[in-house]
Amino acid sequence: MRTPVSRRRILLGIGGLALADTIGVAGCATTVSPPTETNGGLPAGDTAAARDAVVRATALAAAYRTAAGRHPSLRFLFDPLRAHHEVAMSALGAQVPAAVATSPPAGTTGSNPTASAPAGVAATAGGVDESPTARAATLASLRATESRASAAARTDSLRVSGLLAPSLASLHAAGVAQVELLDLYLAQVNSGRPAATAGSVG
Repeated sequence: MRTPVSRRRILLGIGGLALADTIGVAGCATTVSPPTETNGGLPAGDTAAARDAVVRATALAAAYRTAAGRHPSLRFLFDPLRAHHEVAMSALGAQVPAAVATSPPAGTTGSNPTASAPAGVAATAGGVDESPTARAATLASLRATESRASAAARTDSLRVSGLLAPSLASLHAAGVAQVELLDLYLAQVNSGRPAATAGSVG
C-alpha cells in the first residue's frame, strides 16, 4: 500500500532537483572549461545577468534569515529556503567569479528592481511577532519577492548565452516551486491554523 506524499514534500523535491541541476551546471562549466578571466570568458551581458542573480539571491537569503528570527514557528520553512539561496550564490560565484566580485551589497539601488530585501520583512525586523497578521505579511512579502526573482531568472535565461542559460533556468524552476510552497503556508496562516501546527501542510 502506498504512503501518500504531501504536496510540500513534492515541492521541496522539485526545488531541490532544480538546485542540484544549478550546482551541477556550475560544476561542469568550471571543470570542462575553466575560466581564465574573472568573467569566465562570458559576454558582458551574461556577467551582468549572473551578477543580478547573485544580488537577488543575497537579498532573499538575508530576508529569510530576518524572517526566521521574527517568526521562530516558521524557521523550519525559512532556514532551508535561505540555504537554497546561499548555495545558489556560491554556485554562480564558482561559474562566474566576476558576478560576486562586482555585486553591490543587497539593498543598494541599481538596475535590478529585485535587489533590495522584501519591504514587509525589513519592516518587521524589530523582534519576535507570531501574530497571524505579522506572519501573513512576511509570507506574502517573501512570496512576492521570490516571484519577481524567479521571473527575472527566466527572462535572463532566455537572453544569455548557452553557458549560463541552464543555471538561470534552474533558478527559475526552483523559484516557481518556492513560490508555491510559500503560497501553501500563507493559506494555512490566513485560515487561522496555529503556528505550532503550520509545519504539517498536506
